[in-house]
Amino acid sequence: MAPWRPGRPPTGDLPLPVLPRFVGVDGYPTLDATLRKLGFRHAADMLSPALLPGSESGLRVEFRVLDGLWFPARRGLHWRRADQTYLDELRAEWAASGDPRAPAVTEALAALADALRDDPMALRRLVLWQLACLLKDGGPGAAAAEGLGVHPDEAGPLAAAVAAAFPGEGAVRRAGERIAAAARRRLLREAVRLAADIPDASADPALADLVAAIQDDTAAADRLMGDAVRLHERGDADAAARAWLRAHRLVVDDPRAYAGLLGAAASLADAPDRPGEATVRAMIDGRTVRLSWRAPAAPDVSVRVVRFPEDAPHEAVEVETPDDDVPAGVRLRYAVVPMRGDRTAGVPRATGPLLLPPEVTDAKASSVPDGVRLEWQPHPRAGAVKVMRSADADGAQPVAVPCGTGGLVDRPLEPGSYRYVIACRYAGLDGRDHWSPGCQVSVQVQRWPAPVEEAAVRPVDGVGRVDITWRPPARGKEYLVPWPFRMVRPGEDVSELFGRLPGEERHAYAPQGPAPSVALTVPPRQTLRLALVSVLGDLAVSGPTVVIENPGGVADLAVRRLGPDRAEVSFTWPDPAVLVLLRWQRGGRTEEIRIPRSRFLPDGRVVIPVSWQRGQVTVAPLPRPDAVVAACEPATAVLEPAPEPVPGPAAVLGPAGARRAAAVEHAALRPEPWPPPEPWTRPGPWPPPTPAPAPPLHPAGEARTGTEQPSGGVWGGLRRWLRRRNPLSRR
Repeated sequence: MAPWRPGRPPTGDLPLPVLPRFVGVDGYPTLDATLRKLGFRHAADMLSPALLPGSESGLRVEFRVLDGLWFPARRGLHWRRADQTYLDELRAEWAASGDPRAPAVTEALAALADALRDDPMALRRLVLWQLACLLKDGGPGAAAAEGLGVHPDEAGPLAAAVAAAFPGEGAVRRAGERIAAAARRRLLREAVRLAADIPDASADPALADLVAAIQDDTAAADRLMGDAVRLHERGDADAAARAWLRAHRLVVDDPRAYAGLLGAAASLADAPDRPGEATVRAMIDGRTVRLSWRAPAAPDVSVRVVRFPEDAPHEAVEVETPDDDVPAGVRLRYAVVPMRGDRTAGVPRATGPLLLPPEVTDAKASSVPDGVRLEWQPHPRAGAVKVMRSADADGAQPVAVPCGTGGLVDRPLEPGSYRYVIACRYAGLDGRDHWSPGCQVSVQVQRWPAPVEEAAVRPVDGVGRVDITWRPPARGKEYLVPWPFRMVRPGEDVSELFGRLPGEERHAYAPQGPAPSVALTVPPRQTLRLALVSVLGDLAVSGPTVVIENPGGVADLAVRRLGPDRAEVSFTWPDPAVLVLLRWQRGGRTEEIRIPRSRFLPDGRVVIPVSWQRGQVTVAPLPRPDAVVAACEPATAVLEPAPEPVPGPAAVLGPAGARRAAAVEHAALRPEPWPPPEPWTRPGPWPPPTPAPAPPLHPAGEARTGTEQPSGGVWGGLRRWLRRRNPLSRR
């Protein structure tokens, strides 16, 4: 490309024009939407004299934009630059045109005039950005650029520049459209993030200057926040608050600066020398907090009220006053922030810490027979709970009702409407106990039937027939019904359970005769569970519940002796009994055991200790502890005697003789060593002398030497007993 010299027409290819990297106009998204709504493709359409109402027909939109924004003059061949004078004249002509679009157009022209005062190239930047977007999205080309009104001499270079470098729809384009507005509103943290999305920002001098200014302001805000922390540590709350304010005004969207400013306001509120005009007073009225403060002196300053937790100013939220949505159980502060427009105008003024005692949760009331049941969930930090009851009648005074931490049952109560207030006690910030305003619950008490109070069950004939009698209830009609449901206590609400019973079961046991009684027969081996229920309208109350069993008799009872001291008992288990009583005689006394079903069924027999004598064994089913037995016949069997046992040594010799006999028996049964040891003899003559002949045997088989021993008496009996006990003596 040949170098271009001033004063001479360019030769060869010219470099592509540099397109803007950002719009540079505050409020661009709103302005762009307004232009499209008014029927303009871009800002140059609105600025063109060809589209001015009342202009000559046949004029076409044409402008130059690469070196400033120029429009053809209305007379002659000259071009006119779009500057402040041009905008003022155009706005006046639109205002006088009477066109229905005039108010919106004049407002848009005023916004462009403001942008032009801040940046002389603002209009050129705006139109170039809009043209580049249209060409990029619709297909770049010189013909398309000419169709948008670009002068033919600039249409080609502009289309080529758009095709080469302009970004498509996405994060880069959105950043270019929003960064100027973020910087103007001091949202510098957002502006830094947007600048990071724009590549090669230094290619646009205006954008480079803007990014440098953003970085300088954020660095200054960081230094101010560091200074504020050090001042707070030194105890200079006023200086720290002013430093936080300057940092917040530099970077409005930095949460650290805003939280630090609110924290500094809280520190100033706790200072003992705080002036009275800087005090914000708070009053707790039930669930509402009301604030009062001195209004700002400047007429252009308004206030914003925020609420934040005591130790978390970064969680501040803007609230209306009075505040009717105060979270309970959290230490809170309120701050009144002076505002000038959308900028903070001074150090906020804060209240002292507040604590609204939390209420119970999930409070609900239900009507129960002759009263009310209340249930709730207390707060974990509640020290105590109290409940006050008041009737809806005029002049009724509240009455304290004893309660637990999670509920109560209040009875007896007359039918009517009642209101309960449930309050919690907490330790306050001032060291005193504080009660919460109270959670209100209303309930309607209905008229309930009275339960049947007494019932009697009497077996009649011992074969399963029983009579059931009861006393009628004071209110309602009683029903004797089968009860297949869970066990209930007398006086319990059984409206829902009673409603499940079929109609025929409700009248299965109708009273007979003038007195309320029912006679029925329980089949063998069955159990009946019946309940007396009182009914009044749709409400039902339980009375006594009776269980009647007819286990029947024990079948197939047999007793077999296993020895002189043991016997086996077997029988068929009497269902539905779960326990039987086994009784027998042993040695002149009666013994008994209770046998559970689970222990008997695996073997089907029981082994009991007995004596050798004849005895009787009886087995009877036992009823359940809560049941009445309609019929129960025990089964009986005879245990035959065993052979009479031989008397032992104690019976013959007495206790002392029995002990000696046992010692002799033990010695006789001791095994001898084999081979037997040689007897030890004293050395004597050899051969040894011939032994004397053995004495003759006694006729009874006893060898006797010396004086003849009697065969009878105690010793004779002992010898005979030893021979019987020692098997070796029988050989």
